[in-house]
Amino acid sequence: MRKAIFLFILLFLLLLSGYIYWFFFNIFSDGYREGVLLKFSTKGNVFKTHEGMIQPELRSIQGAINNTNSFYFSVVDDSLKKELDDAIGKTIKIHYIQYRKNLPWRGENYNGKNQENGQYIVDRVERITAIPSN
Repeated sequence: MRKAIFLFILLFLLLLSGYIYWFFFNIFSDGYREGVLLKFSTKGNVFKTHEGMIQPELRSIQGAINNTNSFYFSVVDDSLKKELDDAIGKTIKIHYIQYRKNLPWRGENYNGKNQENGQYIVDRVERITAIPSN
């Protein structure tokens, strides 16, 4: 009987560990986004996180204007915070990592706001350019 209970607890802990790894630590996707940084702030009651939003630039496709959705993201690295604070209103290219679910100390979960569900963490800024004035 003790052996069965031990095996059950061991199996439960193994499945729980696999679930936690798969949804919270295994990277679902990564990629790049480019657009104008419209918002960047620090917020949170218990865990202060850095949150931002970029708006892709309007592009003309066969005579029509195509505007994709805004992209919301979180930043964990404090050195990137300073860089993004200085880039508000400029066109930036960022590299992000997407996790399936969020951890509160990593930032917000923007399900329903981004095209795909999950938590997007920006880990580097590739390029910052000023918006040309007319």
